[in-house]
Amino acid sequence: MTEEGKSRPDSAGGQAAQGVGDRIVAALPKLSKKQRKIARFVLDSRDVVAFASASDVGERTQSSAATVVRFSQALGYDGYPDLQAAIREGISYQRTAVQRLEERLASPIPRESIVARVFATDIHNIERTAVHAVSNHLQGAADEMRRARQILVVGDGLAAALVGHFVHSLRVIGLPVRSVTGGGEPLALALAFLQPQDVVVGIGFWRNLRDVVEAVQRSREIGATTIGITDSRLSPLARLPDYCFLVAADGVAHSRSPVAALSLLNAFVAVLSFDVREQVGESLRLVEEAYVRSGLLAE
Repeated sequence: MTEEGKSRPDSAGGQAAQGVGDRIVAALPKLSKKQRKIARFVLDSRDVVAFASASDVGERTQSSAATVVRFSQALGYDGYPDLQAAIREGISYQRTAVQRLEERLASPIPRESIVARVFATDIHNIERTAVHAVSNHLQGAADEMRRARQILVVGDGLAAALVGHFVHSLRVIGLPVRSVTGGGEPLALALAFLQPQDVVVGIGFWRNLRDVVEAVQRSREIGATTIGITDSRLSPLARLPDYCFLVAADGVAHSRSPVAALSLLNAFVAVLSFDVREQVGESLRLVEEAYVRSGLLAE
């Protein structure tokens, strides 16, 4: 695979991958005097801006809501809500599970609304993730997996269950895939035999576990194609891999939600299944025969 054929982080994420502070610094020369005052306020009071309305920020900076919106657009965001989302993401990324739980308890959801809120949040997560998936070269990444000598899927913690699902789904359609859901010797051995013709998929949420990030870094050094799936632009998995996929993972409780990430993996499986449909039919036939022969199925 040539370098031109890969979707590098800077081209896949573009300006969206920049932090709010970096965008402000880059935009300072072209900001008006009022916008520079807003910029200073944003840099000094991100916790406030994350939840304040455009009117509130305008009042605090002796400007207007319209000026705040124009400031957001000058940074490259579609509007003020997108600027807020980027700030919230940065704040959330640094907080521990205990801090997230304390925040939820400080603003409790009525008990009768919890279940509905969970399903509504996951639906919204899937919708947001679908937009990113379409724009971030899913077909190209799937083509890399289809052509690979071997696919290695790495993940731990919350991502471990997703790794198991993805690997099983790829294996039953006949693709050469293996997984590692922890660090240590198993991961070291998997990386030791990695070749440039391989594809490595790293899945990590929130405060990503070091082993997954280091596995992707090592894979790039070897020359293998790398795919990262994560829930934050601040994650190393959004910057290191050749193909980066951001998933929305907002949760109602203290934990992140893996539902949208699962949908993304299902999209990969579907695309690959149609690309190798003849191989899929034969593989499923062999799997069915093996299950029957081994007495694995409950009749």
